Amino acid sequence: MTRTRAFSGAMTGAALLTLPLALTACGSSKDYVQEKTVERIATEQLTNAIGVTPEDLDCPGDLAGKVGTEMTCVLTSDGEKYDAILTVDHVDGGRVHFEIDVPPNATE
Repeated sequence: MTRTRAFSGAMTGAALLTLPLALTACGSSKDYVQEKTVERIATEQLTNAIGVTPEDLDCPGDLAGKVGTEMTCVLTSDGEKYDAILTVDHVDGGRVHFEIDVPPNATE
């Protein structure tokens, strides 16, 4: 099931989908994806989904390649900040698959 979310600012009226993403894990034991890789790929996928590039997507660190891992990044659009919640839904060999969900309200 795909859930849609909308947020205001530069993306007013745009629906943001919960996106399944697949990234190749990096690291000596192939059990995480580097922070900058997560940010880059997630930004590209968000841009492709809604047609607007977020000003910034800042994640707090590397994404562990373990099912159920959740990380909250901060998405900035038109000066407003939003939580972008990444959840690992499965790991296939060296590929980490996750979804990204942006709730509709700006964070404080």
